[in-house]
Amino acid sequence: MTGYQIHEPIEQTIDLVNKSFKGSKQIPFIQKSLRSAKEIFIHGGHSTLKLNERNFNLKFDNRREITVDCNGYHQTKPYLHKNNSIQNRHVSTFGTSRYRVYSPVSSTQCKGDAYLDLTRRMLVRLLRTDWKLLNEPGFHQLSRIEIQKLLKKTGLVCSKNFISKQKGLHVIFNSIPTTPKTKKVLENFSVIFSNFNVKTLVR
Repeated sequence: MTGYQIHEPIEQTIDLVNKSFKGSKQIPFIQKSLRSAKEIFIHGGHSTLKLNERNFNLKFDNRREITVDCNGYHQTKPYLHKNNSIQNRHVSTFGTSRYRVYSPVSSTQCKGDAYLDLTRRMLVRLLRTDWKLLNEPGFHQLSRIEIQKLLKKTGLVCSKNFISKQKGLHVIFNSIPTTPKTKKVLENFSVIFSNFNVKTLVR
């Protein structure tokens, strides 16, 4: 799996791959990297850590000709002519252009603590999109102001505009690195939502 940074046991990775073929055929994950030499040269600063959201795409890209299609898995062979491959690849891109301003695969040039910024995004998505995972009886979908107040109790400051940007985006489990700051935030979150296992968010 080229390009996918594994953060979970291999058995869980295999399960994610199998499940993705029955859904979007994409696996969201957090990619770790350092700032590039070019970026440091242009903007200054140090070689600090960057955490970018990526989608590992398992969709067929039409680089080869399908001979057998079985339950989402394909047997393929090379195209006899280059033009056939180019034509099929063009056809496969029809209707796939992105028009969303806030794409889940866009990288964030965050200022400050990248770990806390990632924690903030995941908790907002949990409260805004995946709130049913909290397993809280009688709990309902929260407004932006309610989410803002809840995050403040965990020690995170969050604007309503930031919350709006996370609309429709889902939590990425096993994505938050364990640091004293993120650990403290998650401990505060678990006090508020005792039925939710915050360890599922930790890398």
